[in-house]
Amino acid sequence: MKNKGNQKSDQSKAWMEEALLKLMETEVYENITIQEITDNAGLSRRTFYRNYASKDEIIEGVFLRIWKEYETNVKKNHDFSLPSIAKTLFSVMVKHLDFLIVINRHHLLPMCLSKVDELLPPTFDEVKGSTMSFSKESISYALTFSTGGFMRLMIKWLNEGHEKSPDEISTIIEDIVSIINYSNVTA
Repeated sequence: MKNKGNQKSDQSKAWMEEALLKLMETEVYENITIQEITDNAGLSRRTFYRNYASKDEIIEGVFLRIWKEYETNVKKNHDFSLPSIAKTLFSVMVKHLDFLIVINRHHLLPMCLSKVDELLPPTFDEVKGSTMSFSKESISYALTFSTGGFMRLMIKWLNEGHEKSPDEISTIIEDIVSIINYSNVTA
């Protein structure tokens, strides 16, 4: 993403985000053109390309802001168990339901998952990495495993009407951990 921190650029980005998300309510994402986005935002194509290389970058930018909110909240929390992480994650995601519903409908959550693959390791290292006695490779695989599980859980939650609260999701994660541990004991 280009033009970070410029107030005029930030306003243009906000208008383009709003225009794209509004277009996504009625059109297929792949069919939405840059021209449609800029027309609906009241901006020029030149302004678009000063700020973005593609419309995917708009989605990534919105997701990055949501991630930063999650990251801030998880750093405040001193309980880094999977149920607690789930509660924090879903507490943030529930605030951004409109965005998540739209991108899920367009099957764009995997794009966000690839961003999480980039964003999670530094966050993990800062929060918990120094206390872990596992190899970097094992931690990398564990993060990939948990990220995939959380993303699939989020898709299921969205597809089922997002009725479960962050507390209920946290309890489900507690059960999942127990089920996995039980399977290991009885195998």
